[in-house]
Amino acid sequence: MSTQTPHPQPVGPAFPAPNGRSTYDHPTAPLEPAAGEHVLDGLPLLDHHSRERTIEPRLALRGHYLEFEDGAEQRLLALDADVTHIGRGTEADIRLDEHRVSRDHAILVRHGRHVRLLDNRSANGTFVNGRRIVATNLSSYDVIEVGPVVMRFVEVR
Repeated sequence: MSTQTPHPQPVGPAFPAPNGRSTYDHPTAPLEPAAGEHVLDGLPLLDHHSRERTIEPRLALRGHYLEFEDGAEQRLLALDADVTHIGRGTEADIRLDEHRVSRDHAILVRHGRHVRLLDNRSANGTFVNGRRIVATNLSSYDVIEVGPVVMRFVEVR
Protein backbone atom coordinates (compact mmCIF):
# COMPACT_ATOMS: atom_id res chain seq x y z
CA MET A 1 0.00 0.00 0.00
CA SER A 2 1.41 3.37 -0.94
CA THR A 3 0.35 6.79 0.17
CA GLN A 4 1.23 9.69 -2.07
CA THR A 5 0.79 13.14 -0.60
CA PRO A 6 0.39 16.02 -3.05
CA HIS A 7 2.08 19.13 -1.76
CA PRO A 8 3.52 22.31 -3.21
CA GLN A 9 7.27 22.32 -3.81
CA PRO A 10 9.07 25.15 -2.02
CA VAL A 11 11.14 27.61 -3.95
CA GLY A 12 14.92 27.56 -3.64
CA PRO A 13 16.48 24.19 -4.49
CA ALA A 14 20.17 23.58 -3.92
CA PHE A 15 22.48 25.03 -6.55
CA PRO A 16 26.00 23.90 -7.43
CA ALA A 17 28.64 26.29 -6.13
CA PRO A 18 31.64 27.39 -8.22
CA ASN A 19 34.00 25.26 -6.11
CA GLY A 20 32.16 22.08 -7.13
CA ARG A 21 30.32 21.72 -3.82
CA SER A 22 26.58 22.02 -3.61
CA THR A 23 24.97 24.64 -1.48
CA TYR A 24 21.88 23.93 0.47
CA ASP A 25 19.47 26.77 -0.03
CA HIS A 26 15.78 26.48 0.73
CA PRO A 27 13.16 28.34 2.70
CA THR A 28 13.87 27.60 6.33
CA ALA A 29 10.29 27.40 7.52
CA PRO A 30 10.18 25.51 10.80
CA LEU A 31 9.17 21.89 10.64
CA GLU A 32 5.44 21.83 11.32
CA PRO A 33 3.57 19.04 13.11
CA ALA A 34 0.36 17.40 11.98
CA ALA A 35 -2.73 19.31 13.12
CA GLY A 36 -3.00 19.32 16.89
CA GLU A 37 0.07 17.15 17.48
CA HIS A 38 3.02 18.09 19.66
CA VAL A 39 6.29 17.06 18.03
CA LEU A 40 9.90 17.19 19.12
CA ASP A 41 12.94 18.56 17.34
CA GLY A 42 14.99 15.56 16.24
CA LEU A 43 18.53 16.89 16.62
CA PRO A 44 18.76 16.73 20.44
CA LEU A 45 17.27 13.21 20.36
CA LEU A 46 19.91 11.74 18.04
CA ASP A 47 22.33 9.40 19.77
CA HIS A 48 25.99 10.42 19.94
CA HIS A 49 27.09 8.33 16.93
CA SER A 50 24.32 9.65 14.66
CA ARG A 51 24.89 13.24 15.83
CA GLU A 52 28.61 12.99 15.01
CA ARG A 53 27.75 12.09 11.41
CA THR A 54 25.66 15.24 10.84
CA ILE A 55 27.00 18.18 8.84
CA GLU A 56 26.13 21.81 8.40
CA PRO A 57 23.79 22.35 5.43
CA ARG A 58 26.32 24.58 3.64
CA LEU A 59 28.75 21.63 3.47
CA ALA A 60 26.28 19.23 1.84
CA LEU A 61 27.38 17.52 -1.34
CA ARG A 62 24.99 16.02 -3.85
CA GLY A 63 22.82 13.30 -2.34
CA HIS A 64 19.97 12.37 0.00
CA TYR A 65 19.82 13.63 3.58
CA LEU A 66 17.61 13.84 6.63
CA GLU A 67 17.48 17.33 8.11
CA PHE A 68 17.22 17.63 11.89
CA GLU A 69 16.58 20.82 13.84
CA ASP A 70 17.14 22.08 17.34
CA GLY A 71 15.51 25.49 17.49
CA ALA A 72 17.33 27.54 14.84
CA GLU A 73 20.17 25.02 14.36
CA GLN A 74 19.87 22.72 11.34
CA ARG A 75 22.06 19.69 10.61
CA LEU A 76 21.99 17.15 7.77
CA LEU A 77 22.56 13.42 8.09
CA ALA A 78 23.59 11.71 4.84
CA LEU A 79 21.67 8.64 3.70
CA ASP A 80 24.62 6.69 2.29
CA ALA A 81 23.36 3.12 2.75
CA ASP A 82 20.76 1.48 0.54
CA VAL A 83 18.75 0.49 3.64
CA THR A 84 18.62 2.68 6.77
CA HIS A 85 16.72 1.69 9.92
CA ILE A 86 15.34 4.47 12.13
CA GLY A 87 14.41 3.69 15.71
CA ARG A 88 15.22 3.65 19.40
CA GLY A 89 16.95 0.25 19.48
CA THR A 90 20.68 -0.38 19.49
CA GLU A 91 20.52 -1.99 16.04
CA ALA A 92 19.01 1.12 14.38
CA ASP A 93 21.26 3.04 11.96
CA ILE A 94 19.70 6.34 13.08
CA ARG A 95 18.96 6.14 16.79
CA LEU A 96 16.46 8.46 18.45
CA ASP A 97 16.35 8.61 22.23
CA GLU A 98 12.58 9.01 22.69
CA HIS A 99 10.35 6.43 24.39
CA ARG A 100 7.51 6.90 21.86
CA VAL A 101 9.80 5.82 18.99
CA SER A 102 9.72 2.05 18.44
CA ARG A 103 12.98 0.08 18.57
CA ASP A 104 12.82 -0.45 14.79
CA HIS A 105 10.30 2.23 13.84
CA ALA A 106 10.81 2.93 10.13
CA ILE A 107 13.01 1.95 7.20
CA LEU A 108 14.41 4.13 4.42
CA VAL A 109 15.18 2.22 1.23
CA ARG A 110 17.23 3.91 -1.47
CA HIS A 111 16.88 2.55 -5.01
CA GLY A 112 18.53 4.60 -7.72
CA ARG A 113 17.47 8.22 -7.45
CA HIS A 114 14.43 7.41 -5.34
CA VAL A 115 14.02 6.93 -1.59
CA ARG A 116 11.10 5.01 -0.10
CA LEU A 117 9.97 5.26 3.52
CA LEU A 118 8.32 2.25 5.16
CA ASP A 119 6.66 2.11 8.56
CA ASN A 120 7.93 -1.02 10.34
CA ARG A 121 4.76 -1.84 12.32
CA SER A 122 5.52 0.95 14.79
CA ALA A 123 3.24 1.60 17.74
CA ASN A 124 2.91 5.37 17.21
CA GLY A 125 3.02 5.49 13.42
CA THR A 126 5.10 7.14 10.72
CA PHE A 127 3.79 10.28 9.01
CA VAL A 128 4.81 12.15 5.88
CA ASN A 129 3.50 15.70 5.51
CA GLY A 130 0.94 15.03 8.25
CA ARG A 131 -0.49 11.83 6.75
CA ARG A 132 0.06 8.40 8.28
CA ILE A 133 1.83 6.08 5.87
CA VAL A 134 2.61 2.41 5.50
CA ALA A 135 4.99 3.02 2.59
CA THR A 136 5.61 5.99 0.31
CA ASN A 137 8.21 7.48 -2.01
CA LEU A 138 9.78 10.64 -0.65
CA SER A 139 10.24 13.97 -2.40
CA SER A 140 12.63 16.70 -1.36
CA TYR A 141 11.39 18.75 1.62
CA ASP A 142 8.87 16.11 2.76
CA VAL A 143 8.36 16.39 6.52
CA ILE A 144 8.69 13.03 8.29
CA GLU A 145 7.36 12.29 11.76
CA VAL A 146 8.62 9.15 13.47
CA GLY A 147 6.33 9.00 16.46
CA PRO A 148 6.63 12.54 17.89
CA VAL A 149 10.08 13.23 16.37
CA VAL A 150 10.14 15.45 13.28
CA MET A 151 12.73 15.60 10.50
CA ARG A 152 12.80 16.60 6.83
CA PHE A 153 13.94 14.59 3.79
CA VAL A 154 16.22 16.68 1.56
CA GLU A 155 17.74 15.94 -1.83
CA VAL A 156 20.75 18.12 -2.65
CA ARG A 157 21.40 18.40 -6.38
